[in-house]
Amino acid sequence: MMHVLLVPSWYPAHSEDIRGSFFQDQALALREHGIRVGVISVQLRPLKAWKGIFRGPFGVSAEVDAGIPTLRFYGVNWFPRMPRLRLYRRLWLHDGMQLFADYLMRYGEPDLLHAHSLLNGGVLAKSISERFGIPFVVTEHCSVFARGGLTRRQLALAEGVSASAARRLAVSRSLCGLLAQGFRGSVARWEEMPNVVDRKFLETELPTPRRDGDPFVFLSVALLTGNKALHNLISAFARAFGNDRNVVLRIGGDGAERPRLEVLAARLGVADRVQFLGMLSRGRVREELSRAHVFVLSSRYETFGVVIIEALASGKPVIATRCGGPESIVRERDGILVPVDDVPGYAEAMQRMRSGYADYDAMEIRAACKARYSGSHIAKRLHGVYTQVLAENGEKGG
Repeated sequence: MMHVLLVPSWYPAHSEDIRGSFFQDQALALREHGIRVGVISVQLRPLKAWKGIFRGPFGVSAEVDAGIPTLRFYGVNWFPRMPRLRLYRRLWLHDGMQLFADYLMRYGEPDLLHAHSLLNGGVLAKSISERFGIPFVVTEHCSVFARGGLTRRQLALAEGVSASAARRLAVSRSLCGLLAQGFRGSVARWEEMPNVVDRKFLETELPTPRRDGDPFVFLSVALLTGNKALHNLISAFARAFGNDRNVVLRIGGDGAERPRLEVLAARLGVADRVQFLGMLSRGRVREELSRAHVFVLSSRYETFGVVIIEALASGKPVIATRCGGPESIVRERDGILVPVDDVPGYAEAMQRMRSGYADYDAMEIRAACKARYSGSHIAKRLHGVYTQVLAENGEKGG
């Protein structure tokens, strides 16, 4: 049986943690596909969360999570400032190599490593590969390459990881193109490999026909940060439905922008119909999607859009900005794409969606989402990639 070790740059620290949950979904999909899968994850708590430093666990923690051996190293990020990034990365690499040594003793040497994101999972996978001769592939997820948020040294480090990887994958066509432009020569070849949709969203009850008089509900789920541009969404909502008491916008998530967004909703006269839900668990996201009619995303940049495929899996049409990832996901039969920061265009799309909602087929939307993003489909594609890599390295193809 093929043995693959996942090396994510971030990963859920516990059962209620949603950070990196899509990595966990992929691991489960690979296991169900018949691949032996393990995970190692470095968990460094920031100094600013000082209470967690004293309360949280330390050192190596091992568990079998849904049949997947999962090792975590819990520590503290003592080097949070930009000038100390080199020291932070050394700490991350040191802790990661300790985790891998522990994994070797417990579960044996994997046939292949799959890193998620060049920094820092890719750096760790490259180091393990150089020391033990294990090939690795990498999937990039991060928007930092589009935002220009990397130093020259970080870019060089990322390019070194890219050059060493046996295969380079990215979660959307737009991110593939961006990385191809940024990394030249042989490292310019990137292949699209999307995230997995959580099967629980595919198993929710499909929406029943909307009854006359029921409020029409738009739902957005996002961190309340500037990149998510929720001020544009609220402005578009007020422009489209300022006098329509039977339309509601519900926003799941929290963040620094929330006070400003609440003030904006009040100033535009829609505070009673723009409902802030706070942070939502994945279970709550499923519940909110089941109550909503349309999912809306207003971001300025997204590498993919996991919550979009969760909405489609729930049979919901989508309105999203052309911000990178959605262009690879949203078909004409799934919803409407609008330009970034185009408030009038977004307002018009919301009006069109409300009046034409009955034209969208929930069953077809779900079926198409399942065909493209189900765990079985993505695991099959990844198994093909792994088999090729191992064959090229003269090892078993599982």
